[in-house]
Amino acid sequence: MTTSTLTDRVAQALMQRIADGVYPVGTKLPSGKLLAAEFSVSAAVIREATERLRTKGLVRTRQGAGCMVLSRDVNEGFQLPVPEMVDRDALRHIYELRFEIEGAAAALAAVRATAEDLRHMQHILRSLEQSLHQPEEALEWDVGFHRAIAEATHNPHYRDLLAYLGRQWRQSVHAARVHTLKTEQALQTQQASHLGERQAGHSPLSRQVHAEHEQVLEAMRQRDPELARSRAQTHLRKASERLGLDTSAFTRKTAR
Repeated sequence: MTTSTLTDRVAQALMQRIADGVYPVGTKLPSGKLLAAEFSVSAAVIREATERLRTKGLVRTRQGAGCMVLSRDVNEGFQLPVPEMVDRDALRHIYELRFEIEGAAAALAAVRATAEDLRHMQHILRSLEQSLHQPEEALEWDVGFHRAIAEATHNPHYRDLLAYLGRQWRQSVHAARVHTLKTEQALQTQQASHLGERQAGHSPLSRQVHAEHEQVLEAMRQRDPELARSRAQTHLRKASERLGLDTSAFTRKTAR
């Protein structure tokens, strides 16, 4: 079962419980650790599921304070249509949108991020690095890093916009990560056939992608908004190029 399906299943179950009054308005959801054990999923899946509840106006999340139930009624808010099968045009459209929004968010985060924000993003990237070849975990940490940048702007509209576009964001991140893993697997197979299993090395592609994330964080640490913007946009442009998408709309100069 894919992470997206796991997240859907957990989020739907929690929404149903809230609607049925199992978790009354004004009470807290069980801890993430308890929910992860109950549903037999990772903590990252629980975080994504509760984030979906937050975007629908059902809960309020606060770091260290858990999730408080606010309403039994779903508020869908602004949503863009999500095609069942994401084609190249759909991916290009979302990357074009991300290029501008996430570039601006990274620039603002470079100015406003607190020391705690920066530590949180570093923790996410360390966790992502440890799960580069574990698709489900890597997807959640990758999405979490981009969400953390939005949070670090301390402008709730960036956070809310990213949440409203959550499914499209996840699809674009998922497409990029799947492509990276498939490329690595193909290269490893090719190396093994030419050099033998023992001599075949690991493709550095996933680490190159990870380094792009690290460079964005470093620019925010340096409190350099234009460098953070440029590096965030460079990451998104390169992701688009790796997917073979048309990047002619990315006209702004980006760092190499």
